[in-house]
Amino acid sequence: MKPWNSRADFSEVPVAVTIICPRNIPGTAWTHGAEEGWLLLKGPSSEYWFEPWIACLQEKGVEFHWQKPLTKIEFDGTTILSTASGDETIVGDYYILAINPFATAQILSKTPELAKLEVLRLFTPLVQDGPHTQVSFRVAFSEEIHFPRERMAVIVTDSEFNLTLFAEEQAWNKDVDLGKNVKSLWTGTSCISSVPGRIYHKPVNTCTKEEFKEEVKAQILRCGALDEMIREANQGKALKDFSMMEIEVWHEWEFSAEGIRPYQPKWVNSTTTQHFMPPQTTPLANLFLAGAHTQTQTHVWSIEGAVESGRRAAKAIDPRVAVIDQYIPGWVRVISRIDDLLYAVKAPHVIDLTIALLLFLGLWFLL
Repeated sequence: MKPWNSRADFSEVPVAVTIICPRNIPGTAWTHGAEEGWLLLKGPSSEYWFEPWIACLQEKGVEFHWQKPLTKIEFDGTTILSTASGDETIVGDYYILAINPFATAQILSKTPELAKLEVLRLFTPLVQDGPHTQVSFRVAFSEEIHFPRERMAVIVTDSEFNLTLFAEEQAWNKDVDLGKNVKSLWTGTSCISSVPGRIYHKPVNTCTKEEFKEEVKAQILRCGALDEMIREANQGKALKDFSMMEIEVWHEWEFSAEGIRPYQPKWVNSTTTQHFMPPQTTPLANLFLAGAHTQTQTHVWSIEGAVESGRRAAKAIDPRVAVIDQYIPGWVRVISRIDDLLYAVKAPHVIDLTIALLLFLGLWFLL
């Protein structure tokens, strides 16, 4: 395969459809096009999204300061005066903190007066869970592997590492180079890091890189429902009979005797941090926040949430910016309000109450 930053660069795109082992009910493929419910890039994210976007912004006069970490925020008690990257001072009309919440909490801690402000003081409890270990990888095959339906994604729920998989050639343009002799390129994620694997009996947190790769291979090949799908779409040929050329781990993950750690810590929302997600606005007129760790109607740490947060931050600066609200069916809003009321009085979940009510009515009818 080519290096990660090559033509076959890793594409961090949202999984649009999930096939859970055992399989869900067969149906037609979801529509892949502009203004549809789900979208995937038609090539590597760097080449099809970020590089054209950067070029467009630069043409419009945007100046990027690459490889210059934010080291300080100058604050006079009422407004942001400037930011610093080492010895360089950068001044702007507006400042948007769109870095990961761990980095945000760290930079705010260098200016205690700023960190104490309403909204900004939420970052300390926001990162209380610590980083989430979600390891990305890709699997290259020398033969094309078909699926029963178009654009199928897979969650291997019987795997200890809770693997997700998607074959990129299902969505990428045919002229995209997957790598030398690569005919199928699956990108995947290991979503659970604390459960011991089936070969070395180690969780992701303590695996070596080679142990991790062997565990991933074993957990993919031993999923019976996945193998059944592959056989169905490939004239009875089993998954194990396809030549697996290589498993490559996303380069930002570092494996060592002390455990696995990322170059950039990953944050995800949880029941303990959900209440601390800040809005895009702050008490300061020229400081704004963006990122999937801020409040959005998506409610989940995701690319969709990050994009929405960026538009909401931009709208806070320029009201002309349009933000399309998430569509929520009326019945969902009603159930949500009822559940909020039940939660407020520490009552059981609305689904639990509904089940209890149905059981009571069933028993009453029988008696």
